[in-house]
Amino acid sequence: MVTEIELKYSLLENHELVTSEQIKTKVSELLSEHKLTFAHQEKQLSNHYFDTPDLALRKSRVALRTRGTKCFGENENFEQTVKTSGTIIAGLHQRPEYNVDIDDEKPIVALFPHTVWQPQTNIKQLQQQIVELFSTNFTRHTWLVNVDNAQVEIAFDCGEIACQNYADKPRIYEIELELVSGDTQALFVLTKLLFSQLLLRPGQLTKAARGYALYHESTTSGSDVDVKVANESAIVEQISLSMIEIPKDSRLDNAFTHGIEYSLTQLQLCVDRYVDASSVERLNKLNKVSEFLVLLRQGFWLFNEILTDDEIALRAELSYFIRTITWVDNARYIQSLTSKKSSYQKETSVNQELITKLQLTQIRYPSESKVLALLHSERFNNLQVNLLSLLLKRHSGNTSTVCNYPSLVDFAANHLNNSTKAICYELSQLKQPQCSLPIERYLTAHGLLIRALVTSSWFSCLFTEPQSDQIKRFNMPWLDIKQGISELQSLTILQQQLVHLPKPETKLALWLTNKSENLITALEQSKSKALTMKPYWS
Repeated sequence: MVTEIELKYSLLENHELVTSEQIKTKVSELLSEHKLTFAHQEKQLSNHYFDTPDLALRKSRVALRTRGTKCFGENENFEQTVKTSGTIIAGLHQRPEYNVDIDDEKPIVALFPHTVWQPQTNIKQLQQQIVELFSTNFTRHTWLVNVDNAQVEIAFDCGEIACQNYADKPRIYEIELELVSGDTQALFVLTKLLFSQLLLRPGQLTKAARGYALYHESTTSGSDVDVKVANESAIVEQISLSMIEIPKDSRLDNAFTHGIEYSLTQLQLCVDRYVDASSVERLNKLNKVSEFLVLLRQGFWLFNEILTDDEIALRAELSYFIRTITWVDNARYIQSLTSKKSSYQKETSVNQELITKLQLTQIRYPSESKVLALLHSERFNNLQVNLLSLLLKRHSGNTSTVCNYPSLVDFAANHLNNSTKAICYELSQLKQPQCSLPIERYLTAHGLLIRALVTSSWFSCLFTEPQSDQIKRFNMPWLDIKQGISELQSLTILQQQLVHLPKPETKLALWLTNKSENLITALEQSKSKALTMKPYWS
């Protein structure tokens, strides 16, 4: 048995490096420029994945694969592999695996050690039941690199995933870095070199996971497609809170690590969803990317006193990317206003010239190609690798922290109290006689509200179950206020553009005024309810 330790990255397609030959040349040149010794090889790989019809192996978190490997001028060699459950930390994959040479692509499960399987497994029966579910076929370029007293294999794979009776063949276009020997830090050294020349993003899903998803799709009815189409019609998704499930008996440093690992994993999944989404969905998906960047940064604020200076510096990088895509809120609002399904257009005859102005405003935002370049950029990838490095150091126990708080629960309750008091105070000022501009006040309160909600995302599960009615009841009026402020922002954009029309639009102006007043009334009701809610952590 060996334990595979590797980093996986997906390449951004349709950019200047469009062919596998160009990728191969670029990697070789990059290694040579940095005077790193390496051996390059090209192989053809044909992989076949097996399971029982009811996916018994998958349910046991075991993957069974056979692989045919053919190098130029050599005969094809075959190997069967079992990979058991391991860990994935923000794109770093660690999985025990067992490899056995065989004569062809058909697996012989009895050749594996009996300890691989569940104790009650009938090996003979398993052999009779297994069938091929899908295959992956690709060209692999490998570079065995010597770096810092370690050896790392860089692999560039280009090919496709295939499933019987299913026409769609998802593309494989990715780079993997596997630690052959030496310290894990060697992986990061080479990874950062690749970032400087290639547009990459961390890969949470293995080829096998993508193949199982394709198999599932091939065996499901068309209803899933209908659901997807229905979801695509939603211009702005409903607001909800992600909940980090931190064990209640965690130490502060472990709670921080747990929350950062969860948030970073979700961030990377959101980037994948953005890349795969249609144009209609992409602003919503990018908004989710922004939300998880904010969730990550909040962890660095909440646990500030137990962090090193190097770790605190990561907070500034998170802030940079949050600012870089802060425009997504306004872009979503404009998309909702200009959509033919918009409630604004249904309720009133919005002037077409105004719609045109809003569409022109949206054009000023970064294009999808620029957003893709940002999400695959060297700086964004370095941020994620530095976060991963932080997690590995803390998992290894190479940090020591001192804290005055007697327990994580007390620490969490203190932060929940402070963030809730801050937003309650801000909203209570709306009752004062001198507050004549409630719209501006609500918009100003938005930042404090976000911080309070994100603090709740970090700590709610320490006091009750993640989806408990208690949390839902407490958060509901606050989420209503957040939704209302978002709608106020939409109306503000309309009002700003209204003054630039060549002639006054009295009817539309009146409608906007009424709509804003009604919304303020609804916000006041939600605010009154929010201010009287009993904290669930008390």
